[in-house]
Amino acid sequence: MRQLREKDTSKYNKIIDEVGKIILTEGISSVSMSKIAKATGISSSTIYVYFTDKDDVLKKVYLENKKNLADYLAKQIDSTITDDLQYIRSYMEAVYAFGQENFEALMIIDQFNHSPILMQLNISVVESYAGFEMLFERVDRAPAGIFKAVEPIILLTFGYTPIVMYLQAIKLEQIDPKSTTINQIIDMSIKAIT
Repeated sequence: MRQLREKDTSKYNKIIDEVGKIILTEGISSVSMSKIAKATGISSSTIYVYFTDKDDVLKKVYLENKKNLADYLAKQIDSTITDDLQYIRSYMEAVYAFGQENFEALMIIDQFNHSPILMQLNISVVESYAGFEMLFERVDRAPAGIFKAVEPIILLTFGYTPIVMYLQAIKLEQIDPKSTTINQIIDMSIKAIT
């Protein structure tokens, strides 16, 4: 039985990975069950063992990539940092490090975040931000006056989106990271939220 589970996990992961590749090369709207079957070498009927339909596949691809990001941030951010601004700086540095090591995963998340398809996947707020609770709690309980009085999601977005855009610009060779450094981007982001 154990061997079967390993095989099942392997197929599930292969489907998730190949759908991510389709999204990166052709876009989310190009994903179809037949393309998934062709890319994975797994029959459509077997894919339905793991997923109920295409939307379920897309939802799981999005949530798996977000989980990987959340897990990475949880390992990288020192939760003992007492200075709230330093904590946010650490968050941004960790997003940057994740993007350097897992650029494709960050781009998959970004594609979903900018696609109307995300709305039809019926992903709850709890599902979407699973693993990010510590960040929200930390920003939410920061003393008054440290951050601008907006929802924690907005504050964290200001620490996330500029980093993603910076990584994309580097990848596309639009920015030289030696002349525009990650520290400059982080400093600008922190100024925007404080």
